Amino acid sequence: MSYQTDITIIGAGVIGLAIASQIANESREVYILEKNRTFGQAASSHNSEIIHAGIYYPKNSLKARMCVEGNRFLYDLCQKHKINYRRIGKIIVANTNSESKELERLYNRGKHNGVDLRMLSQKEMSQLEPNIRGISAFLSPSTGVIESQALMKYFLNKARSNGAQIAYKTKISGIDKVPGGYRIKVEDSQSSFSFITRVLINCAGLRSDKIASMAGVNIDEAGYKLRFLKGEYYSVSNRKSKLLNRLIYPMPTTTDLGAHVCYDISGRMRIGPLYHFVDEINYKIDDSNKKAFCQSTIMKILPFIECHDLEPEMAGVKASLQKREGFRDFIINHEYNRDLPGFINLIGIDSPGLTSAPAIANYVGTLVNEILKNY
Repeated sequence: MSYQTDITIIGAGVIGLAIASQIANESREVYILEKNRTFGQAASSHNSEIIHAGIYYPKNSLKARMCVEGNRFLYDLCQKHKINYRRIGKIIVANTNSESKELERLYNRGKHNGVDLRMLSQKEMSQLEPNIRGISAFLSPSTGVIESQALMKYFLNKARSNGAQIAYKTKISGIDKVPGGYRIKVEDSQSSFSFITRVLINCAGLRSDKIASMAGVNIDEAGYKLRFLKGEYYSVSNRKSKLLNRLIYPMPTTTDLGAHVCYDISGRMRIGPLYHFVDEINYKIDDSNKKAFCQSTIMKILPFIECHDLEPEMAGVKASLQKREGFRDFIINHEYNRDLPGFINLIGIDSPGLTSAPAIANYVGTLVNEILKNY
């Protein structure tokens, strides 16, 4: 007879841990399965750690809703639980007349999403950031940075205190639909075994499309297939990093936000990422991309930074549903319409996933309650 549990979460990144912290309680048996040696080893720890405001996304999209809600939730969590953060603010800058028109549209989109924004005059821009160059800009006061490891530790500790258990170095080798749930086949460092779970939540991040396929979803037909986008970050010399006070962003491109100025909790300044598609996941920095950095839009906004001021620092890989152009929303879907009741997919949770984590956890918590009640 197979062991049975109530809820299984695949993936211990920030999304999986946030969901576990939300849904675990004394009346449910919750397991988190993670293939790496500890939590948050992939996208959750290789990113800019920015608390986004919700500016860029179409109104009523999941990205807009989850980001705006998550922004408020994160600041509350940080204050209540002493998680390191800096509410540093962000300025988005236009450098040409055509960009200025797009800047106004972006400003209006953010306002429609309920984001606190303020258009800046040239004088205000110069007062706030005297060392940047641009012809128009707006300020997002609610953008900030957070210590992502501390946030994940908080979610994990909360989940554990509510009874959730986590298994590291545990790889999923098979998923079968069975009466009353799913048979999960796993391999760890010592053996292979299987168990049955009533609810299965796919938070596998970079591999979430593979998990969906394993469970029986045609990922091509569903539009779930992922591509890997790698972005590299360069640090700026300490002397010049003190010439800015906030995060500085150029106008976004059709594919991403473009390389931008970001700071970590300690105040270390970085510029990045510039994304390019890759076939394999690795976090090595290819310094041959430095030339592209030096010619990127952000460098025109920062005339005081020269190419020799940049040193390679880190790289991240995100799994994107988005093609070269066009918007693709988060996929958070209970797959009952595909005859997979009790199976929840979270796929393409790229930026602003970190910011959205607590709001996504609430959203998935509602789905879980409905499943346990009705299926």
